[in-house]
Amino acid sequence: MQALLAAFFTKKTAPWLLAALLIAVGGISACMAVGKVSDLIDDRVASVKAERDSFWKGKIAEANAAKQEAVAAQYRAVILAGQQIRAAENAAQIEIEQMEKANAALPGGGACGLSPERVRILPY
Repeated sequence: MQALLAAFFTKKTAPWLLAALLIAVGGISACMAVGKVSDLIDDRVASVKAERDSFWKGKIAEANAAKQEAVAAQYRAVILAGQQIRAAENAAQIEIEQMEKANAALPGGGACGLSPERVRILPY
């Protein structure tokens, strides 16, 4: 065994073996460095994606809040318009009832046509 090693490590082969060993160590080191750089890049990509996602989630939340506020404003406008319509209908109904009472109070309720008294109770 010693003879085999002595034959293998002669003065001619020792520099070549040392160079091959250094190249192998350099290759392993380079591979490990590439792995570390790849891990750093992956970590940075993940953090940028998380930052981007949180930014857009915030923008979406703002847009949803604005949309909800617009919907609520439209709902309030619809409710207000409905109240105004009901108030106008009630006012018109009261006016019609007053006109009917005034018409019934006039003499000659069964007469046909418009007398000057009946024309005066009509709205303008």
